[in-house]
Amino acid sequence: MIDSYNNPFLNDRNRRRHTRRRTRIRAWADPGGVAPVYDCVVLDVSEGGANVVSVTGVDLPDSFELQLDARNKMGRAEVAWREGAAVGVKLDKSK
Repeated sequence: MIDSYNNPFLNDRNRRRHTRRRTRIRAWADPGGVAPVYDCVVLDVSEGGANVVSVTGVDLPDSFELQLDARNKMGRAEVAWREGAAVGVKLDKSK
């Protein structure tokens, strides 16, 4: 069976530079300040980005810290695209 998930010839939306790995990681999006954090799930991840979906269906902010727990951060996330409760983000791990 051909996996269309990582095959750019079968999936027109897959124009990524880095291969994404499917995951199901519980995380939260922390916009910082006094704003509340959002429960989310990281559906897939690559070297420089991720596909994240809000657990409650609420829109995620345009920019947030993507955290796995209090000590483990995936990096600062900037939304590149939106589709319903899901967002594709670019991750900046240097901050």
